[in-house]
Amino acid sequence: MYKIKNLFGSVASLMTSKREKIIVLDVEGYSTCRPYNVGYIVADLYGNVYRKRSFALLPCIWENIVSMVNSRSAEEMTKKNVEEILKDIELPKHKRKYQPISPEKFADIFTADVQNFKVKRLFAYNVNFDKGSIKRLLGVEKFIALNLEYCDIISGIVYTRLLTKQYVEFCKAHNFITEKGNVMTKAEIVIKYLTGNLDYEEEHTGLADVMDEYLILLTALSAHKKIDWKPCVAWRLLKNFADEKGIALTG
Repeated sequence: MYKIKNLFGSVASLMTSKREKIIVLDVEGYSTCRPYNVGYIVADLYGNVYRKRSFALLPCIWENIVSMVNSRSAEEMTKKNVEEILKDIELPKHKRKYQPISPEKFADIFTADVQNFKVKRLFAYNVNFDKGSIKRLLGVEKFIALNLEYCDIISGIVYTRLLTKQYVEFCKAHNFITEKGNVMTKAEIVIKYLTGNLDYEEEHTGLADVMDEYLILLTALSAHKKIDWKPCVAWRLLKNFADEKGIALTG
């Protein structure tokens, strides 16, 4: 078991048992493909991590490469990640960051982790993307059989920490505003804000991003508030907040 130190305060959940085990998950891949990289942890809401998983799904890598080649604007990050994975799986097993695996074997391991740890809730940052990817990977029947509740970490952090003048002014000061004039809420920006480390950069690999998102989740819980984990439109909430407070996001 691993222990994650929460840098932003003690954690307490108003709605869950201390013993509840959750999955925090992140996937990499095109939205129309099965993911080529899945990372997840089995953890509780108090910073304890019971299992870490980092998978490279080889058949899905090729699906994403085809999509990447056919895309008019191939993502540099996707190319970088795929190249890293293909190099990684050539290494001796004890040196690998990723476990090469088939989609069928992944489904068996993921299902076993859910069942063995009695997981009822899966958390992810922008959960609908990850939910759709897992559904494509498992297949509809296995996906439905798991009967998981899907919770959006971004909703938790927006409602507890980001709907503030401090966050909006932070994003303005550091130009974390989109071309359309909206406050950014990417995990990388949130970590920069919470830690004060403006040099922080997300790896954009499954397991590494999961560990960052788990810290964001713990930070949301440390606010000691009842949280609605359903997906929200974060940029719109922040735009409305800025308008109400008279904060100009551009100019």
